[in-house]
Amino acid sequence: MRVSDIAILDLDDACRLQAWVKSERDVDHDEWFPSFDLWFEYPAWCGPFLSAENGDPFVAALLVAAMRTSERLAVPASVSPRLLEALPEIQAIYAAFDRRARRIAIEASPRGDSWPVSPGEHNAGLFFSLGVDSFYSLLKNQRDQPAGGVVSHLISVQGFDVADEDRDSNFAPEMLVNLRLVASETETTLLPVKTNMRRVSAWLAPWTIVHGGAMAAVALALDGLFERVLIAASASYDVLAPWGTHPLLDPLWSSETLTVVHDGCEMDTIDKTWFNTRSGLFLDTVRVCPGYGTEYNCGRCLKCLRTMIDLWQSGHLYHCRTLPHHIDPALLIEALEIGDGPVHRAAFRRRLAYLESADALPEVRDVIRDHLDGSAAASLPRSRLWRPRWPRPLGMNRR
Repeated sequence: MRVSDIAILDLDDACRLQAWVKSERDVDHDEWFPSFDLWFEYPAWCGPFLSAENGDPFVAALLVAAMRTSERLAVPASVSPRLLEALPEIQAIYAAFDRRARRIAIEASPRGDSWPVSPGEHNAGLFFSLGVDSFYSLLKNQRDQPAGGVVSHLISVQGFDVADEDRDSNFAPEMLVNLRLVASETETTLLPVKTNMRRVSAWLAPWTIVHGGAMAAVALALDGLFERVLIAASASYDVLAPWGTHPLLDPLWSSETLTVVHDGCEMDTIDKTWFNTRSGLFLDTVRVCPGYGTEYNCGRCLKCLRTMIDLWQSGHLYHCRTLPHHIDPALLIEALEIGDGPVHRAAFRRRLAYLESADALPEVRDVIRDHLDGSAAASLPRSRLWRPRWPRPLGMNRR
């Protein structure tokens, strides 16, 4: 897998870091893939921090895909020596998480000098989606006010939730309004980023594993802007499982000037929801929906319904302005069909225990019990069953 043509484009009100990615396999090889442009678009004020000589973001973004296709990863720009040193351990973790991932060679030269940090700045970024986990990290950070580590920027990425070309380039208006509201109320700077990362990598590897490197790539491209970047945990320490963001993985993406932090493993999503309800800002703006439809929160998908259950249990569902106030058991049955894995089952066992102890929502309780009884025999994580499939060339856009 070869990266080439790394460039920075100045757009009307934005700047774009992009590169061309090409398979080095023969076109008839089973693991060959069609070439593609990979890009990350930032606000115009981020321009001074982007460099075509920085290979870090492309190593992070493409490592899993290269391991999945068993190709070396060749990047023409220099890479952080600290990151290069960590890559064998990163690959070892990914190979343990995903049996189809093979350790590969990385061809990139170590960088001699680090990018300059903004004079007098000690910026800390937080990947922020308006969801439960990232809201918890934000509110906890503001409560604790850690010395030198107060979150200064909210990094929100369009193009991570859904692999859709139209949505790579545009934030939903209501989401952008609420992101700006949260930034204003918390006295942070909103940093909206757009990318085609999920869409172009969809043929190569499962997003459940890829997304950690994708997040690291967004931050590493701005290595001179931040001293620390926080990635909100999606699982607690007691139920950790193979996942793209992980307390073992995230810190390894750090460079000489950027420390990547996996934050929030001390609580599961249920407890985080309860913690977040102390904030009216959370109840007014929370968005958990993957965004497959046009609604801010659809109220039908698994993420919406499980959040509604947690809000109901905390006594705050009726105060939430962005989710329906009724939990439909029929919708829950349908949504739970895709639910599996140790984190999922542990959380729903907790939800069921609470409903049983309170003798509440009997129909919802029965649905959850039937679901857990039916999924008692745990299957392998999806990343281990997934198989890459991509279209054969037919008028392919190739260079």
